[in-house]
Amino acid sequence: MKRIALVQQKGGAAKTTLCVHLAVAADQAGTRTAIIDTDPQASASAVWGQARGDRTPPVAPVLAAELKEAMDAAEADGFQLIFVDTPPHTAPALEVVARNIDLALVPVQPSILDVAATQATLDLLRANRVPSVAVLTRTSPRPDEEIVETVRALRDLELPLLNTRIVERKVYRRALTQGQAVGEFEPTSKAAREIRQLWKEIAVLDAIQLKPATAQKRRS
Repeated sequence: MKRIALVQQKGGAAKTTLCVHLAVAADQAGTRTAIIDTDPQASASAVWGQARGDRTPPVAPVLAAELKEAMDAAEADGFQLIFVDTPPHTAPALEVVARNIDLALVPVQPSILDVAATQATLDLLRANRVPSVAVLTRTSPRPDEEIVETVRALRDLELPLLNTRIVERKVYRRALTQGQAVGEFEPTSKAAREIRQLWKEIAVLDAIQLKPATAQKRRS
């Protein structure tokens, strides 16, 4: 079972938005997926999850201290992929998450201030030797000066950046209020295509090559 966490200590970077939309995209692509929500605000579980009901992928609130046990249980149930939503501003909880994941996806808004805040997140991930990649979120539809500066700054931080950018679109929020992802709410929309493309890009990363559940071995 592979474990991917959305990690960014700065609030407002669209962690929860990416978490649920990517989880649905992976589920739709045939990977048995679940979401673990370690954010005390519980936006993924208490808001989106309740609106969603019993449709897959399931989402469960879990204390960071209980994360490993929850992941072991999910693996025993045959899940192939876990997405973990994380809280901002709580380094101790993120330390626990970092010790139990295969990949950190770091959402970054196109702003030098956001890049500066990303440094603390990156320091924590590197201290725990977690493979990490960044994704630009809430961008303008076309490249602008802020995007160019942010890409340059991330390069200076030596944080790999995925090619797919998530444009600021109202449909992401509209889908969430219905307990859906854009791939369900408006499957032919630009937003749905962005998420599908982002998931394809993540799924082929060497750090998280997905294999059939029967081939997975439980971690010791």
